[in-house]
Amino acid sequence: MQSVSCNPAFAGRSSLRAKLAVTVIGLGLTFPAFANAAPCVASDELPPLQVRMLQTELMVAALTCNQRTDYNSFITRFQPQLSSQGKSLQSFFKQKYGSGSARALNGFVTRIANESSRRGMVQRGQFCRNAAGIHTESKKIAPTGLPAFAQTQQFASLHGITPCPVKVAAK
Repeated sequence: MQSVSCNPAFAGRSSLRAKLAVTVIGLGLTFPAFANAAPCVASDELPPLQVRMLQTELMVAALTCNQRTDYNSFITRFQPQLSSQGKSLQSFFKQKYGSGSARALNGFVTRIANESSRRGMVQRGQFCRNAAGIHTESKKIAPTGLPAFAQTQQFASLHGITPCPVKVAAK
């Protein structure tokens, strides 16, 4: 049988190490990006992220700026594209996070909604005018043009996922 030393000089350190280990493990479970290397996004994987950014921005504006009618019209008009891009977004998270993809995706959606909401509170007038302009412009595009339209929005890159390094072919 092995004995455990109760040397008071080391007791505090091991207790601190144990607490630190539990904290790091807890963070890894709470924030999947800490558990695995942070994912990157290739240029062909951007449209689903950008469409989700657009949808979230307009959802927050619906609540913050009383633009519910415009938001509902947007969702109805672009429902097939939103659904398709949503499935691509799920596939992206499944590829990057495996079995933790649902948690990572929920965290992502929550984070971008919180960020959009924060901007809506800080810049309320400008935020609401921007959203109204987006609704007006979105009525002018064909539904299949939604990904390209989402890419043009000033917040399109605020999704927080780093672009993957571009590989250059050797000569």
